Amino acid sequence: MKNKKLIIILIIVAAISLIGGYYVMQLNSLQEINKVEMKVDDYINYSDQISANKAQVNWKYVASVVGVIEKNKLKNVSESQIKEVASLFIKKENKTYKLNSLDNVIEELDFSKSEKKRAHDYVEDLKDYGITPSKLKSDTKYMKFINGIKEGAIKNYKKYKILPSITIAQAILETGWGNSDLAGKYNNLFGIKADKSWTGEYVTLETSEFSNTIINDKFRKYEDKNQSIYDHAKFLYENKRYKENGVFEANTYKVQANALQEAGYSTLMDNNGEKIYSKKLIQLIQQYNLQLIDNEAQSIN
Repeated sequence: MKNKKLIIILIIVAAISLIGGYYVMQLNSLQEINKVEMKVDDYINYSDQISANKAQVNWKYVASVVGVIEKNKLKNVSESQIKEVASLFIKKENKTYKLNSLDNVIEELDFSKSEKKRAHDYVEDLKDYGITPSKLKSDTKYMKFINGIKEGAIKNYKKYKILPSITIAQAILETGWGNSDLAGKYNNLFGIKADKSWTGEYVTLETSEFSNTIINDKFRKYEDKNQSIYDHAKFLYENKRYKENGVFEANTYKVQANALQEAGYSTLMDNNGEKIYSKKLIQLIQQYNLQLIDNEAQSIN
């Protein structure tokens, strides 16, 4: 009889251990967002589709909320699921679209206390993550350049409505990540020339014209890079062709990149004669999560 009771007790203890182990395993599987199964391109593209020139949705917030809802099983998440969550981050007030905060969204979804914490933890997990994670660490030359002009780009957006992502991507293209002499020595990030309207300092440098002829030309000098960012936006704002092509009405980077191209900002073409300037801007913005800076700027009251 005693042996029978002992066997029963051992079975109960084993069952409790198995159940406990199962829940521990389940908890551990929820701790860090499942990057292996997460398709970053989908979250970026579908979040952009929902943004649709209303306001820039943060794809990392979307991924984090989906991660909690799907209990971190992200392999078979559908397009409609991502778009449904992304749409929660945009609200309409008095015919104007505004961004909904992560805290508001998870409150509206009635997340439990542990689920709310998990959503924020997932956002932190994605801090240096994206299409090219190896280039997104804060100590890389890429992020140092981006972070060095980020504040000025956000400030300028508030005044001239040039999205920070566009400003930064243009600076990257113009300077080769700040490596040009014009940028490094004279803080000119956009190759703006010193025409007759310019009353500040300038430098004369060799430049190549359309016929590949090398000539000497005057370029504006700036005290710092923020002054260059300000002057670039002012230059665009005062040129009517950019207004006529809807550059300042754009609320998302794809729309603004295409508007700049249509306004003739660049004549860059591929071998087939197709314009590719906006495509290059968009690729840079997605690769380095620059659209998230737009989200940050548009979230500031």
